Amino acid sequence: MLGRKSETLKRPISPSLYPTSTAPPPTTYYGPTTNHTMPSHALPSRAITTLLLVSSSLAPYTSAQSTTSSADATRYTSKSTLKLARRYIGNDFMDKFDFFTADDPTQGYVNYVSKSDASDASLVDVQSDNTFIMRADSSNTASGRGRDSVRISSKEKFADGVYILDLNHMPVGCGTWPAFWTVTKDGWPAGGEIDILEGANGLPLAGSAAYNATTGLSANPLPQIANVAALHTSETCELQGGTYMSGSQGLSQCSAYVSGNTGCGVRMTDPGNGTYGGPINGVGGGWYAMWRDLKNSGGVYVYFWPRTSPNVPEDVRNPNTATTNTANWGIPAANLTVPCRGDFNNHVIVFDITFCGDYAGSTYASTGCPSSCRNFVQNFPAAFSEAYWSLNSLRVYTASGKAASGASLSTGAIVGIVIGAVAALVIAGLVFWRYKTSRNKRRQNKVMMDNDPAVIPEGPYTFLASRKPRLGPTTLAPGRTARHLLDGETPSGAASATALGNVTPLRGAGAGTSRGSPSGSDSSFKHYHENPTPTSFLPAVIHTRDASTRSSFSAPSPAKQSVKASPAKNSFVAKAAGRESTPTKAIGGSSWIG
Repeated sequence: MLGRKSETLKRPISPSLYPTSTAPPPTTYYGPTTNHTMPSHALPSRAITTLLLVSSSLAPYTSAQSTTSSADATRYTSKSTLKLARRYIGNDFMDKFDFFTADDPTQGYVNYVSKSDASDASLVDVQSDNTFIMRADSSNTASGRGRDSVRISSKEKFADGVYILDLNHMPVGCGTWPAFWTVTKDGWPAGGEIDILEGANGLPLAGSAAYNATTGLSANPLPQIANVAALHTSETCELQGGTYMSGSQGLSQCSAYVSGNTGCGVRMTDPGNGTYGGPINGVGGGWYAMWRDLKNSGGVYVYFWPRTSPNVPEDVRNPNTATTNTANWGIPAANLTVPCRGDFNNHVIVFDITFCGDYAGSTYASTGCPSSCRNFVQNFPAAFSEAYWSLNSLRVYTASGKAASGASLSTGAIVGIVIGAVAALVIAGLVFWRYKTSRNKRRQNKVMMDNDPAVIPEGPYTFLASRKPRLGPTTLAPGRTARHLLDGETPSGAASATALGNVTPLRGAGAGTSRGSPSGSDSSFKHYHENPTPTSFLPAVIHTRDASTRSSFSAPSPAKQSVKASPAKNSFVAKAAGRESTPTKAIGGSSWIG
């Protein structure tokens, strides 16, 4: 039918899906009290796209499509049993659908409200039997964007599969435009649109409160009573449904950029009460089903069974059926086979109730509705008490038994993903190369340190270095360990001068001696030799800056040094007594011992 668009885009629509002719056959319409028959040439000359009662020029289609062949049946028979992917019932329509609140993309006179506002105003409700009700406001004069109403779309996306809607009632009323459809989430018309159930200006049942509130209605109104299933694409695409259907094909060009986005569609005829609007509500609704099989056969097939039909397949009638197969469903009412199957990606499912706009507004006068569409919708709220959906369930069956994971990717998106993946691999390679290089360098440094005898200290420096707070690499000396000399540390045989002054080696003082005073005895050295602890012997250095400071320390007396001559004493002790200097370290402008 007419393009309803994605969440954000809408193009002008031309109301010419079904062209008229000068010699049309009789047409059935739903009147105030009963069904009537009148010549179609009595219809207004503005009979247009969604005034689906206009059957002019459709007689050839009807006769041709009344016959089928076994080849057609074989071609369009389901090749596999599909599994239940999702069942929506009761609160699922509240929790698993998003509520659309933006301006209507079809220029309708409607104010879509949020979930909370809809609940507060009783525009959505779940009844005790889990029936979901979604309605438009029928109590207040409309203002602002238009009459309060609801539009919801599924959180999940679906692609090929079977969609079965079990409904009790669909919205009707002058200026009312309800739809059950699937559409791409973003970028319409790229990604496509499938209208499963849609119509406009269907009248309430005669004698109902809503019908009686429709004052000024024509004596012979012509409400819509036939559903039209339609496609909208971005590509130039021709409908090729052929004869395997009971409906009547209208315009064949599906592109949204041709004929003002009329799209391509099939009018679903029915020898009984019709397939849309008041007559369906009068028998308690029925089942609408779509089999989307674009990948395999390139087609979209729509079926309808009224509540009173004795031929409803068991897997359609039973809401608890875990699998389904369209092979047992018979001939579809609409066969929308197209060659542009790639123009349809994963879709969300949408239910809405719009008023006026591109579709209902353009067909309003032709149906015999009173006044103008906007004026009537704004000022006659009681006439919209029948503008509501009553849904028992919606089921979706797929080959995998799961919803689609996301939107189909375009070529550009695929190229972008590939480039991103390559870039990620390159970055990962560089990081790994840097890690390997750094690790090899650390290994080389370790080997060099282990094999460098020049950095292995001897004598008192070994004792001192082993107690320095340096284990492994440090920020002070990267790559060095306690076995290495730090900057400024030079083992030598005598005291040396530094930039801070002379360096004087001192022996560690025992208990009762002052720091820096030369002291010790043979017993103290022996104690260290046998119990080398930090308190028993501590080689140290004192950095002196001037003569007065240096004069406060005296060299060891000959008597003290005589112990070093004893061959019985350990050579390490002899070195510690003064034959080798103690390493020094200057920090800032001060001196330290250690």
